[in-house]
Amino acid sequence: MSRRQKFAALILSLGLTLGAAGTVHAEPTAAANAMFNAGVEAFRAGDITAAVDSWSQAAKGGHGMAGYLVARLYEQGRGVPQSDGTAFHYYLLAAQAGNAQAADKVGLVYRNGNAVVGVKRDYQKAFKMFEVGALAAWPDAQYHLADMYRRGLGVPIERSESLRWLILAAEKRHVLSLLELARIYFDGEGVQQDRITGWSFLDLANRFAEPNNAGRVNTAMTKYSGRMRDGEKEQAKTVADDWLAKHEG
Repeated sequence: MSRRQKFAALILSLGLTLGAAGTVHAEPTAAANAMFNAGVEAFRAGDITAAVDSWSQAAKGGHGMAGYLVARLYEQGRGVPQSDGTAFHYYLLAAQAGNAQAADKVGLVYRNGNAVVGVKRDYQKAFKMFEVGALAAWPDAQYHLADMYRRGLGVPIERSESLRWLILAAEKRHVLSLLELARIYFDGEGVQQDRITGWSFLDLANRFAEPNNAGRVNTAMTKYSGRMRDGEKEQAKTVADDWLAKHEG
């Protein structure tokens, strides 16, 4: 097993996603990199306490992935006492180091506020965090940033910018973004109303849906099915097929 395969296995064991989560904008120190690697070895050996100690030090040295892993462990209460406050602390460190998934997590806390961790609602901070994740191509962050633009939270309403970020997330097969695009085209919100385009995005959402969002997809398809005219669903399927071929991989 290669080093990358071993690392991927570690990520999966924590229920994480390999990809944008590893995006680090600020270069961590050499010592932080060494501590991160030590943490990986400790975790693989089953010593979570040592892993947390090493990753905590690495996070303080600007290692975004290390901070994210520690935060995840505290959030889950895995090998450490469960603590949303400590988890948020490390998510924030990771986000400041450029970790995309951590930035999205922190953005949600700022957007909604969280009395447990002592954070008041702050749309400006939320927007900045989502932007960090979105620019690192993390689809959840792109979806949340689009929502900020659409609703004018922390930024003036800009529907065209919202649409742009939704499309970027949809290209990564992000189901919630595909559902939102479907709604926008069915409702004609900032775009010309187009049932075929709207249903094509529903078709794609249905193809990519997982158990956690399949119910939302089914609800949307039931809602909009009655608006479709004879033959339009077949046309929409062709549009969806063409879209998928264009964005394959």
